[in-house]
Amino acid sequence: MSQNETMPITTVLFDLDGTLIDSSPGIRRCVDESLAHHGFPAITDEQFSLFIGPPLTTGFGFVVSDESLIESLITVYREHYGAGGMYEYSMYDGIPELLIRLNDAGFRLAVATSKRTAFARPVIDHAGIGSQFELVVGSERDGAGAEKPVVIRSVLEQLTINDPSTVVMIGDREHDGHGAVALGTHFIGVLWGFGSHDELQAAGARELVAHPSEIESLLTKGL
Repeated sequence: MSQNETMPITTVLFDLDGTLIDSSPGIRRCVDESLAHHGFPAITDEQFSLFIGPPLTTGFGFVVSDESLIESLITVYREHYGAGGMYEYSMYDGIPELLIRLNDAGFRLAVATSKRTAFARPVIDHAGIGSQFELVVGSERDGAGAEKPVVIRSVLEQLTINDPSTVVMIGDREHDGHGAVALGTHFIGVLWGFGSHDELQAAGARELVAHPSEIESLLTKGL
């Protein structure tokens, strides 16, 4: 193999919120419940557009700056989210079919999300797609522990992958791209989530796709 050649893609990592599912209804309701509990007005559309993707510490950091208050906001948010908000979502059109086709084609599939693992796994199972993934990895702690490079590194370690060039991360926000670049994996940006064309391109997306049906052919022909 020459220096310019790369190994074929064998493993596909998916972000969860904004990539596999539209979780915005439940997340927004629980954010507003927490803000109201602390005496703040409901989140604006502009603030919410920055909320999905990064860790919750970053999301609430767009609203307040006090670290102890951010912790309290997250605690109340998770109480509401765990009590039902986590199941207020819809699956994006074409995702179930894509996962089946990728599995049938022999790709290894995993979820890499900044959402807490304790929430991510039940949501994936509730959506009926849990059996399609070899692994579901989320964050185990807030702050830096929820950053995408940490999550992706954990996936690669658990799957015993030594060559990141055989891996592609698929997501809808710049954080997915930055995590992929940091770990040396490829990145495909999806345009049906919460990130913009310019955001994804700037984050290092090799390709941008407008529908899940476009992904299989990209992976088969190689990135």
